[in-house]
Amino acid sequence: MIKDIFCDLDGTLYRDGISPKDIEAINEARLNGINFNIATGRVYKHSVNILKEVANGGYLICENGSYIYDPDGNCIHKTSLTDEQIKKIIEIYRSLDYIDPSDDVIYFKYEGQIIMTRDGSSADYFTKGYEVDESFMDRDSYDNRVGNIGILSPDKNKLNRLVERYREELNIDLEVYLSSETTINIVPAHVSKFEAIKYICKKENTALNEVVTIGDSPNDISMLKNIKMSFAMDDAMDIVKKEATFSAPSVADAIKMVIDYNEEIGG
Repeated sequence: MIKDIFCDLDGTLYRDGISPKDIEAINEARLNGINFNIATGRVYKHSVNILKEVANGGYLICENGSYIYDPDGNCIHKTSLTDEQIKKIIEIYRSLDYIDPSDDVIYFKYEGQIIMTRDGSSADYFTKGYEVDESFMDRDSYDNRVGNIGILSPDKNKLNRLVERYREELNIDLEVYLSSETTINIVPAHVSKFEAIKYICKKENTALNEVVTIGDSPNDISMLKNIKMSFAMDDAMDIVKKEATFSAPSVADAIKMVIDYNEEIGG
């Protein structure tokens, strides 16, 4: 039996809002004894604002697994970057001659907020919901509060170059990957949505084969390929869809399949 669903936000559940069809399906899942949880790259503050239309009751995995919140909103687990790691990431960013800081925007997920050192409104993903701190990259210490650093760029080739460069320069304690078509993310090693799901499952004594995952982006691959029953959105990139068990046009359609599956095996 499926007990838990872990669902991505952007491009999956959240598409310029959450559709009434998806909200109805989430409520139906809960009525059928299935917990509905969120696994997103977004920070806590952004996530809870988006999820106002969806009833509370599930876990919230933020920053691609760096932070985990229980159904009451308490942070129960976090993994942060060290000052040394952060300063190395900044040093590389500043050293690259092909970086245009106005277009290739670096940002820091700091204590549930987005911090940029300049106005990042040119990056569509961050037209609002961030703070500007021009001196942020010059701090002596970040007090173990940065769980994720990202760089946004409209240039896909540049993003690929950034991934390669950071992987060459950084040590094995960090993960660097494309998290969307316009973003790279740098997180502590062994941080992912899947690792966060494992943490929650252990806490709740839930088996991984009792879990379903739903996503659409490269940062969802860890939780799609490692879960037996997983769904990628029909319009997801091919590299994502090939890692999922199924594809679906919407979260509601995926939830319906999960409910039908439980009814079938439950007799």
